[in-house]
Amino acid sequence: MHVDIVSAFDDLHALNDNWNEVYAADPEGNYFLSWHWIAKWLERRASWFVLAVKRQEEDERYVAFLPIQLHVEFEEGQGLVNILRLGGTPYAGYNGLLTRPEDAEAALSAFADCLQTFNWKHLDLDDVYMSEERLKAFLEAFPASEFSKRKVARRAHITSVGENIDHDVYVYVPLSDDFETFVVERFGPQTRRNARKALRDLVAPQNELRITHATPETMERDLALFYEMWNLQWGERQPRYGKFILDSSRHMLPACIEHGTVFMPILWHQDKPVGIFIIFLDPHRKSMMCFLGSRDLTFRRSLSPGFMLHCYNLRWAIENGYRIYDMGTGNYSYKDLLGSEHQVVEKLQISTLSGRNIGDRLDPHSLGMAMHQAMHFFRNGNLTAAALCCRQILAVDEKHAQATSLLATIEAEQRPRLTGDPEIHFNAAVERHRAGDLAAAEAGYRDVISVMPDHFDSLQHLALLLLQKGDLRGAAVCVDKAIEAKPTSASAYCNRGNIQALLSNFDQALASYDRAIALDSSHAIALNNRGNVLRRLGRHHEALESYDRAIAIDSGYAQAAKNREAALQEMGAVPA
Repeated sequence: MHVDIVSAFDDLHALNDNWNEVYAADPEGNYFLSWHWIAKWLERRASWFVLAVKRQEEDERYVAFLPIQLHVEFEEGQGLVNILRLGGTPYAGYNGLLTRPEDAEAALSAFADCLQTFNWKHLDLDDVYMSEERLKAFLEAFPASEFSKRKVARRAHITSVGENIDHDVYVYVPLSDDFETFVVERFGPQTRRNARKALRDLVAPQNELRITHATPETMERDLALFYEMWNLQWGERQPRYGKFILDSSRHMLPACIEHGTVFMPILWHQDKPVGIFIIFLDPHRKSMMCFLGSRDLTFRRSLSPGFMLHCYNLRWAIENGYRIYDMGTGNYSYKDLLGSEHQVVEKLQISTLSGRNIGDRLDPHSLGMAMHQAMHFFRNGNLTAAALCCRQILAVDEKHAQATSLLATIEAEQRPRLTGDPEIHFNAAVERHRAGDLAAAEAGYRDVISVMPDHFDSLQHLALLLLQKGDLRGAAVCVDKAIEAKPTSASAYCNRGNIQALLSNFDQALASYDRAIALDSSHAIALNNRGNVLRRLGRHHEALESYDRAIAIDSGYAQAAKNREAALQEMGAVPA
């Protein structure tokens, strides 16, 4: 399988016909993976990608698609990390991928392999709508030696009447061929009576009730009514969430109405709207998805506007050939009155076992977002966090102009904090380092460097501290600066070799060890570590030579002797 990474809208729109073919072929596709929905949604995403799979690189048509989004988050003590999320998160009712059924197994493996070429700490699989078979195959493609997988618990939800709602449960109603059969087979006696009464009440003139449907011609008025009603009922309870839903809806819903995939019934009492539903239509799969709804809480009747609209919607769905009435997340008791069934749609997360980004660096695609976060910290006076963000950016792109400029500004602002002899501050930082207070030691080293950027010992010790913390990229930057400050230091080159070896940059590691040995031919540690890299590269004879030289310099070098013995044992299976 061959994977292309699509990240430009012109390229995405060129996939329209191919996407629709795969969508039609995939029995696990859902409305939120339809072409017109996902293309519209991605218009407002900051950093999105579509992984597109072909059977062969030379093929013209793709057989699978996976939309994803890349984000950055700041974690105290670590700095920025990357999060990958599925394409429709967090607005879509369901998320997932599309694939031709016959290509599913190979496509899932190809997707997993490609995702591991990005740099991320977490891969969030929110509301992932996928068969158990596909989901198992996808999760297993992330090796347990490198990744953990877990279910993410949703926030507890206790309603005002004491219902404990499980939002892992999604509720849907299978529909019959005709409405009367459906009512008889799916409703209990009381609900059946109430449903028939509701539908009679809708047409009884004395009730002054009516239902209209939003159209492209009326949508501006109708959506404005919905936004106002929804915000009064829900938005004011959670203003930030409410703003997100309304902003996203204003972007998505007009295009979906014009496309003909929104059913928006409005229940009126006289000239006042008292209930409105937003329902997405998937004619291909004969499915209706109740997405958003709201009602006028001041409107009082024996039957609620919501119940009346559901009854009307169910009848409309059956009369128009739909087979599924999807009521979305949450096992509210009223849903079961309508003859519903349940399915579990969980939130899952795949994470690196290291607790850091893959490759221990920011993803290059996210540097713009990272810079935005750095500027946010800087403007709010958190110079330490802003500087950390800049250093993370520069570890990926050492010529990044904005990060270079901002870091210089921050260091200039911080520089006056250090008073007195820098050597005294350096020695104090070393003592904190020895005592295990890494945060204080790091701050001390950086204080010295802020006034003496070429202070070799501070740069060298900071590199070792960052290595101790697991920040390999930061350590590499520091040790390079130490070498610039003192290019004759064999120990700095040896440390550089150790860091590059941990980064699996073996050629650079060997070059650093060789330079350390050239500067100090008696540097036994550099010789031993050089031997370790040569062993990893399968160059056992050269490794033995390095170990022998280390032992000749220091006959009591026990670790070199152990490494030499291990190399000899390995050579039993290595051709001479």
